[in-house]
Amino acid sequence: MYQPTDNDPDRIRADRPRPDRVPLVWVVDDDDDDQTFMEQAFGVTSPAVDILSLTDGTSLLARLNESETAPRLIILDINMPGLSGFDTLRQLRSQSAYANIPVVMMTTSASPDDRDRSLALGANQFVTKPNTYTQLTQLTAGFSRQWALS
Repeated sequence: MYQPTDNDPDRIRADRPRPDRVPLVWVVDDDDDDQTFMEQAFGVTSPAVDILSLTDGTSLLARLNESETAPRLIILDINMPGLSGFDTLRQLRSQSAYANIPVVMMTTSASPDDRDRSLALGANQFVTKPNTYTQLTQLTAGFSRQWALS
């Protein structure tokens, strides 16, 4: 289990914004096509937003610990191998350094139980993956406005 330490000088802190850096959105999804579509949609709606794609929760947690810059937003899939999105979110929210990073759970599930569980674990938002690219670009434009990404 990943456990960043509070005394680690290299870990990022969500409460220390870096105005000299382009806002970062980290997309955590094991589906390469979904990652590509998200990158393209943000490229259309918010070209200044830098996207980092990761394939699982373990990679996300390790990258957070190694990174100098906190993401402005994490978009997290629920159904992934290894750590599920739920388990990843639980670990994120248990660490004070990452507790304030906005997390959107974005999944194929439309289950009210998944929505409720996501929000109870500390997700800022729960959305079902859109069916069309047009809907996805509308969603990424909304994320950019809502989370002041551009």
